Amino acid sequence: MDPLNFAYSVLKALQQRIELTEQAILAGSPKTLEEYRQLTGELKGLQFAEQEIKEALDKNEKEES
Repeated sequence: MDPLNFAYSVLKALQQRIELTEQAILAGSPKTLEEYRQLTGELKGLQFAEQEIKEALDKNEKEES
């Protein structure tokens, strides 16, 4: 798998996990404050990783133009 396809594949996996985590929070899955904090922390980390990959892909696309 070439690096570009790998990046898109990781991005897709991150986006799916973000959606699942958001759904869990909105559905009231966390029963304790600690569980809520864990999920929101996970969500922030996933969103950060997603943004970094998107920026790298955008930069790569601009360099190829």
